[in-house]
Amino acid sequence: MESEIYLSEIPEEFKKTYLGSGKNGSCYLTRDDNVFKEYHGKGIDDEITRSLLELDYNGFTFPHQLVFINGVLKGYLKEYIDGVTLDNISKLTNVKKLMLAIKKFEDDIRELSYDKCLYVYDLNLHNLIYTMKNKIYDIDTDPISPFDFPITNPWYENMKELANALAPIFINGEFKSGYLNDLKRECLVVGCSRTSLFMREAISEMERDMQIKTIDDYKKGLVLLRK
Repeated sequence: MESEIYLSEIPEEFKKTYLGSGKNGSCYLTRDDNVFKEYHGKGIDDEITRSLLELDYNGFTFPHQLVFINGVLKGYLKEYIDGVTLDNISKLTNVKKLMLAIKKFEDDIRELSYDKCLYVYDLNLHNLIYTMKNKIYDIDTDPISPFDFPITNPWYENMKELANALAPIFINGEFKSGYLNDLKRECLVVGCSRTSLFMREAISEMERDMQIKTIDDYKKGLVLLRK
């Protein structure tokens, strides 16, 4: 498959179904069930953009073809992931299965962090898809770039980025337990602990008083754990 496509106009089959828009562009489901992202302006045709074409890691949907219109980068094609974004996830979702999916996604980020020294910044709940197969994908990989922070490492920075994205649902408040507060700080501020570990320990605390099956149960349990 060619990594670059040169056309005079965007084909109709690239815009079968509108999926949504963000800061940089709009996404469409194509006729052959890929995603076409069309930049609002022209895209940045640089070494970092082209390097994304070479990446293939679990949990991430990287561009596989850049689309040029009259010689100008106007977007790219990538894999479509069918699922629900975490900002729209049902409160009846099994929270323990989701916790395991988060743990697996953390492992996926770890591979990027240490294998390629990449920084997965600008993670958001609306860019994290949870599938029927209990797997999480980052569907907006544009912000991924080589890590160049001088004082820490990409693994800690990426864990902080993910923890702060997930915090509104899973790490919300100050807690009676000093251990949970320490874990919260290590997730959100330092990045040396995983969100999935905080969730596991919080659920263990909650289940002394109530049964935890769903996200709704988990949120009610967090209230009981707060000061």
